[in-house]
Amino acid sequence: MNSDDSKDQPLFVSLIPHLMRGQGHIVPYHGAVRRSVECLGWQYQAWVPQDTDPNLEEIGDRLHRVLLPEDLEAEGSMVAKLTRLPKAMECGNVLAQQLKPLLNNGENRPVILFLERFIHLQLFAVWWGLRQLSPPARQRLHFWLLYRRDVHLDQTRPLYHWLHQRLGKLLPPPQCQFLTDSEPLGRSLQDYFRQPFTVMPIPHTDFAEVVPLSIQADPILCWWPGAPREEKGWSVMRSLVSSPWHNSPKLQIIAAVASGLKSNSEEIEVHLIGDRLTREEYTDWLNKAQIILLPYDPEAYAERTSGIFTEAIIAERIPLVSPGTWMARELNQYDLNSLVMDWQTPSQGWAEIAQKLADPIIYQQLAAMAQAYRQHHSLENYAKTLQEVWLSRHNGSMEVNNM
Repeated sequence: MNSDDSKDQPLFVSLIPHLMRGQGHIVPYHGAVRRSVECLGWQYQAWVPQDTDPNLEEIGDRLHRVLLPEDLEAEGSMVAKLTRLPKAMECGNVLAQQLKPLLNNGENRPVILFLERFIHLQLFAVWWGLRQLSPPARQRLHFWLLYRRDVHLDQTRPLYHWLHQRLGKLLPPPQCQFLTDSEPLGRSLQDYFRQPFTVMPIPHTDFAEVVPLSIQADPILCWWPGAPREEKGWSVMRSLVSSPWHNSPKLQIIAAVASGLKSNSEEIEVHLIGDRLTREEYTDWLNKAQIILLPYDPEAYAERTSGIFTEAIIAERIPLVSPGTWMARELNQYDLNSLVMDWQTPSQGWAEIAQKLADPIIYQQLAAMAQAYRQHHSLENYAKTLQEVWLSRHNGSMEVNNM
């Protein structure tokens, strides 16, 4: 996928202001971004906080520990967060110090700054840093911003809108590109910001080959992956494991230690595992489980994607999801409505788990969905979309595209 014009190949810089102590998909995501960028023949760097753990093999040897280790995402009231503005300015000052020699080195190579996980304070820090660059330096700079959350519904949405306007003055289109990983979220953000959004694939899906499901499993392994949070159904899970179930197959619920789940039912056993899994451990549990439990809050995930759901589909594991979510709409496209579960009255759903495991039609539909996902949510397609965004600077901005 190398570009024919080597002089036009950019330096791609992933800005990662907060690595979340390695939780979630942030490290695998940027490992996949690095591989996609290098597939195009572009140069890649990851700019991370100065106190970052040295063991980040997935991102590779392109780490630059140059950002201030300020946690601008710490919990607190709106007033408390506003008091962090001076810290955000300091973060922006350090960013500017790193960018100036890179953009004033006499080369013509363009630089892409890529930010895919952020809150308004981190976006403010980037804007504060960019405004310190000279106009000639900014001409070589491109800023690509990938939204995962429905910030158009947040109380802070006016701040994002204001920052978009300010960024547009510093880096007029198409130097500023707005991305997301969900078509419905892209449409909503496009309507709110009045700016085009490009939908990116979810790239961190290149794990080991699919391991066949154990249909006659006893107990049936049901995994609730990730950190326990309310928006991911923590209350639902506590209720599920503490309620007595009848006419249900024997189940083993796998969850993080931090969830504190305890079973009060003979039919349900709880097995707690580490809060932080290596990629190998994560893949191992994904291969062992028959059922992936995703009782996510429909309001929080109405338009947001789930990397765990995407990986579960590609691994051909059976996900049970909440109605009204992005995941439910994805399943509906492949006639897998039976995997959408009412978590408020789940007794019937539990009773049908064994039937779902033995249903050949579900497997056929899941296999078809997995094949489509492998093609779309892949390193190759991510790299292809990156290149399309890059080439669009000559052809006008891209709008929300369909899968």
